[in-house]
Amino acid sequence: MALTGKQEAFAQGMANGATQTSAYRKAYGGGNMLPATIQNSAYKLTVRDDIKARIAELQSALTSKSLWTREKSVLALAMIADNGEGRSSDIVAAIKELNSMHGFNAPTKQELTHAFPRSINVISGKS
Repeated sequence: MALTGKQEAFAQGMANGATQTSAYRKAYGGGNMLPATIQNSAYKLTVRDDIKARIAELQSALTSKSLWTREKSVLALAMIADNGEGRSSDIVAAIKELNSMHGFNAPTKQELTHAFPRSINVISGKS
């Protein structure tokens, strides 16, 4: 059985990396629906065999269209690092990028600053 337009839009959203709920909202709207209802409805769509198959088909098509993959990046950087004939700065940069891609770098500290008010005024609705 063919998918409806909304089901196809949902499958397209999922294949493009959207979450279940955001793909559902984009395809169906759901403006007056509770978040739990949207989550449940989106889940029900994702477990349907016809929609699962369409999402997989779309993802496969997107994968085959990709011009540059993570694997190609790793292979290119590894070739630079392993070659040893290039400039040492190129080799170091390639190894540094490979380490970053694979999560081998130590976590970096992020400083967050925000000016909080010094006092909080409590407003009561009681008279």
